[in-house]
Amino acid sequence: MLLAHLAPGYFATARSQYSWPSHWSRKQRALLWLVAFASTVAPDADVIYNVLFRGFFNHSVLWTHSLFPYLGLALVWWLLGRNRHWPYLQTLVGLTALGGISHILLDAIAHSTPIFYPFSAVMVGAPSARVLQGGVSGYLTDPIFLLEPLLLTLAGVHWALTYRLSPRLRLILVVILANSLLVFTVTFLTLLPDKQRALPIP
Repeated sequence: MLLAHLAPGYFATARSQYSWPSHWSRKQRALLWLVAFASTVAPDADVIYNVLFRGFFNHSVLWTHSLFPYLGLALVWWLLGRNRHWPYLQTLVGLTALGGISHILLDAIAHSTPIFYPFSAVMVGAPSARVLQGGVSGYLTDPIFLLEPLLLTLAGVHWALTYRLSPRLRLILVVILANSLLVFTVTFLTLLPDKQRALPIP
């Protein structure tokens, strides 16, 4: 899973903002959006580091993909809610927890992940044999990759339907997004056999 991790962060924040007090400043609101998006990709920080400084594309820190740190954050969110003195901090922590949980759930769907680490390093999920054996190349040449444009398109459509746009522009954007997804999906599936032959999995 690559850019699609951002989609759950978008949906969580879009839903959450309806309960934000009117006195929260633009900077506070912007920080919530930033944290929500950052928390969805933060678990892959070790991959980014390894690509930039170690020359390989893979994880080296398993705890970022464990469920327990994010359950801990969810517990903090719940305790803050019972206290009711720090609603902004509670929202910040809640969005962070949701971002992390959504990340590992999508990873489990796409290629499996060690959600019970450090108690178990067993990879949880049901990836295809191609993804399991081929890593990134396998993922990019497997139908599960279509989950990426689907999630991003859903986020884009939601934004178009809820943002303050004219009905005409809203319709145009939705049509463009839906047709772009359709064209990408058809093209991807049409070219998929050739891509799989060009990138054979050992």
